[in-house]
Amino acid sequence: MNWILSLVGKALGIALLFSGGTVSTAILLGIAASHATGGILALLSMLLVFFGLAPALIGAGLLFLGVSAKRRLIRERFFQTLHIKQGRLSLLDFSAAARLEPAIARRHLDGWAKEFDATFEVSDEGEIYYVFGGVSPSFYNRDPLPSLNYWVRRLEEIF
Repeated sequence: MNWILSLVGKALGIALLFSGGTVSTAILLGIAASHATGGILALLSMLLVFFGLAPALIGAGLLFLGVSAKRRLIRERFFQTLHIKQGRLSLLDFSAAARLEPAIARRHLDGWAKEFDATFEVSDEGEIYYVFGGVSPSFYNRDPLPSLNYWVRRLEEIF
């Protein structure tokens, strides 16, 4: 589900951000070029807000939610793989589980190694293992980012 939310959020976010930005730029250039006043300026301002700024802001929000969903999915895969491998992960284990390029997987693992004070082991074949001894199972379901329900509740409070 997070994968679909990530993909749809990114695609819609980019489309709305681009179209809203384009419309905003066109309307602002129109206002500047025509030196509009009175009713025409008010109409162009309303068009700017409803067809330019609003879609751009919604697009930015969807893009943020899409990126957040992707991060959440990677973190979930990390904890699942960590649990399966009993706290001892190689770069290839995590890269395959999270379906990430090894360079990107290494950045995530290095960050979590600092966060959880992981140690390292080197196998006889030269493969490096991250050993997360201090990570308790309570971290497996921890969500560092606010959920979509949180943002819906916040919007309901505002409106």
